[in-house]
Amino acid sequence: MDDVRIHSGTLIADLILPHAESVKDRRRALRSLVQRLLNRHLAVAQVGPAALHQRAFLAVGAVAATSSGLDELLAGAERVIFASDFEVADLRREVRLDSFPSF
Repeated sequence: MDDVRIHSGTLIADLILPHAESVKDRRRALRSLVQRLLNRHLAVAQVGPAALHQRAFLAVGAVAATSSGLDELLAGAERVIFASDFEVADLRREVRLDSFPSF
């Protein structure tokens, strides 16, 4: 039997919301962005300092059976991020392939 291959990827987004006047403004925009990413079956976590009212750091994770499937998921996540109310200061993508012996 073949090995089980797992393609996983992570996006780390450094986001700026220049017009936010409070943490509440940032949270509202961030909640909307996170929900759109979750609707695409992605894992999302806010990372980094949460107290900054004009900045947010998000980690977005995806897992797929094929590299093309993973690329499609991450490209979709990038489109959602760039279409949000946030300016993207930095966006990094890391992709990994793991292989496990069959069960």
